Amino acid sequence: MTVKKKSVMAFFLATMLVFMTACGTKSKTGNNARPENVEFSQDDYQKIISGNNEIGFKLLAEVEPDENDNTFISPVSLLMALSMVYNGADGVTKEEIAQALQLEGIDVEELNKANASLTSMLQKDSEKIQVRIANSIWLSDRFHFQDDFAQRNQDYFKAEIEEVDVADRNSPKRINDWVKASTNDLIEEILDEDELLDPDLVTFLVNAIYFKGEWMYAFDEENTEERAFHLADGTEKAVPLMTLTKELAYMENDKMQAVKLPYGKGEMSMTIILPREADNLGQFKKTITQENWNTWNKTFQKKSGTILLPKFQLAYEVLLKDALQKFGMVSAFSKDANFGKLIQEKVPIWISRVQQNTYIDVNEEGTEAAAVTSVEMVTESAPADPPFYMEVNRPFFIAITDEETDAILFMGMIMNPETGKR
Repeated sequence: MTVKKKSVMAFFLATMLVFMTACGTKSKTGNNARPENVEFSQDDYQKIISGNNEIGFKLLAEVEPDENDNTFISPVSLLMALSMVYNGADGVTKEEIAQALQLEGIDVEELNKANASLTSMLQKDSEKIQVRIANSIWLSDRFHFQDDFAQRNQDYFKAEIEEVDVADRNSPKRINDWVKASTNDLIEEILDEDELLDPDLVTFLVNAIYFKGEWMYAFDEENTEERAFHLADGTEKAVPLMTLTKELAYMENDKMQAVKLPYGKGEMSMTIILPREADNLGQFKKTITQENWNTWNKTFQKKSGTILLPKFQLAYEVLLKDALQKFGMVSAFSKDANFGKLIQEKVPIWISRVQQNTYIDVNEEGTEAAAVTSVEMVTESAPADPPFYMEVNRPFFIAITDEETDAILFMGMIMNPETGKR
């Protein structure tokens, strides 16, 4: 996967990829009709905000940093993707996904309405801030969804459902093209276009959240200069620090300083928290919870001051399976997983891999960020035949056949193959 760096500002982009594989026979997709409107309260999103934030805080304390000790994750990507998967889960598996999402007891309709409400609240299109949310589901043409699963994802997540031929070499490009269009080219590919899709694949679920914004108060490039940055191990390195002097929402206590940098007209912001000591961030990760977050937010007050913020880019990759299992999502990763409401074929499906790739660029004008979360779901494959070995090192026969009519268009006996002949 590659992430294309652009000069536009973006704060949050998340793409969710769900891999599912199984063995089965040919089938058609379910009914794709969808009603014009879905009924939900504009305030339904409030039911999932606490869970979304809490899973992000918990993940920060669990995930491994990269080679530079950095971490950068997307809880919204994980929430929306697993919410779509939730529509296909049942029994203990369903309960454990809700537990991992910090949303125990929520039913499918509640979760779907909350996601639809959150989408409507997040989507913006102004001169300073743009937020676009898109979902697509790519179904192998050998399978079909259960009607309720397809309908709910269309109604509440506005998911586009497309059939895909796993044997077609153009299929990975089709999916990548959709991702590029939905993320303004910030994410160029989530699949290797040089490889075929997994022959046992059932479906991909892709969620893209794109945010493009400008600071309310831009940093003056002329004030950006190289300054010392103190690392946790006591060493220093020179980094470009941007400078802004303004009245901003600010708070401090004996453990930290914090400031909010608004985007656009203040509809969105970046909160920056700075522990008092360079080596205290690791300890801070253990104290950041939804409860503490709410407490800290109540103490912000407008105050004039100056912030020096690094101008930086960061690419990060992390596997989330272990963390989700610690959060109680256990059966979904085993052969006992219950995804009986997802497809009509009676095959076992479970999650084998959850991975997130992220990117962020912070500069004088604003922020650009991207995240791709992939969930791979597999099934038991039929016993494999022993691999064959065929070395064509003697005369051989060839035939070019039209498979639909069985007509042989060309045939021959190749006794002495040569190259360069036309």
